[in-house]
Amino acid sequence: MKRMTKVWGMLCLAGLLISLYLGVSFLVPKQGKIILTFGMFSGNQSDVPNDDCYKIIDETIKEFEKEYPNVKVKYTSGILKEDYSEWLSNQALNGALPDVFMVLPEDFTTFASIGILKNLETMLKADASLKKDAFYQGCYDAGTYKGNQYALPYESVPSLMLVNETLLEKNNISLPDNRWTWNDFYNICKKITKDTNGDGKTDQFGVYDYSWIDAIYSNGGGIFNGSGTSCNITNPSVEDAILFARNIYQLSGRQSPTSEDFDKGNIAFRPVTFSEFRTYKARRFHPHLLFFSHSHCIPLPEGPDGKNLSETETMLMGINARSEHGGLAWNFLKKLTYDEEVQQKIFQYSKGISPLKKVTDSEKTEEILKNSIGDDTTVQVSMLNQIMESAARKEKFQQYDTVIDYMDGEILRLFQEEGDFDMNLLHLKKKIDRMLKENLE
Repeated sequence: MKRMTKVWGMLCLAGLLISLYLGVSFLVPKQGKIILTFGMFSGNQSDVPNDDCYKIIDETIKEFEKEYPNVKVKYTSGILKEDYSEWLSNQALNGALPDVFMVLPEDFTTFASIGILKNLETMLKADASLKKDAFYQGCYDAGTYKGNQYALPYESVPSLMLVNETLLEKNNISLPDNRWTWNDFYNICKKITKDTNGDGKTDQFGVYDYSWIDAIYSNGGGIFNGSGTSCNITNPSVEDAILFARNIYQLSGRQSPTSEDFDKGNIAFRPVTFSEFRTYKARRFHPHLLFFSHSHCIPLPEGPDGKNLSETETMLMGINARSEHGGLAWNFLKKLTYDEEVQQKIFQYSKGISPLKKVTDSEKTEEILKNSIGDDTTVQVSMLNQIMESAARKEKFQQYDTVIDYMDGEILRLFQEEGDFDMNLLHLKKKIDRMLKENLE
């Protein structure tokens, strides 16, 4: 909390300095080679192993420098994701913010509101070659602030439901289709959950790690309002989702399954990110994970007021509002986010999904996934396209993780307690709203 408050203060000061800078309009002619700087962190946004985190960037820089021989693109390597926000803040305070840089979802609103990110609307209108409908709508909207575009989507990571088909077959249950519902999910989990060895303890479970957050997104709700100043847990669709998550939780008799139970093949379902799914499939020949050779991914089940969609986190890229190389910065940003060959490499070298429709829903992507996952990738690519078409934007803001962690603990406590659930939820809303208000002060 103290560290995030420090980062917030640094960002606000940086925003003030940038605003003062922009109040004085001047251009300094550059002689010789132009240095274009880029900001990135090592690894990826999903925190799954990725040894090729620099490969896409290095190859793109090489291509860009070939197109623009008078330009040299430089970046600082080795910055960890957990240190990246503070590193950017320091760069901004020192007047050394990169011309183009990655933007974590939790930083976007802050960066846009205090003037660190350049408003891209003028560039978008002037550049007819970039069509915003080439992106999945939810991914593109992740870079929108108060009706203006401040960043473009680079890579997205949606959540999916990993299915242990072996366990379903063992219990004479068919694999659900991509349009399955909460009722389907609950009924399968109820049938799967049992004591198989007669020792009086449940040892086979329907689902592991399904949360009230998963239920909210699949029922058309959002945890917070758009500005992150109030939570929505007493809204009808959101409250219904939390109640459904409680019903799922109570199926196991309050005996919580573990990741070890899942790895041993004793659990039918587990929500995972697409990145985690690809990582699991790469381990499918591990002796303790043999069931993954007969596993599948489908969308999360839809609630009565929602769709088969899930929380999707999108990595954004933007331009420094005080960059002296606006035109080149725009061209490099486009190269990273809009060039189909560059975006195709996300499937090849990373574990996420391209926000470009044409790239994700392509034969090349199908081929790459077939080599790395080994499933019926015709269905897989079709499903990914379906999920991305209705991707739910993750509502992140400064202190998001702190607030969500607190809510998660409190809601789990409510799941375990008797009493007036509606009233307890109302009390929790008041606490969270106070917490959000304090974070703004």
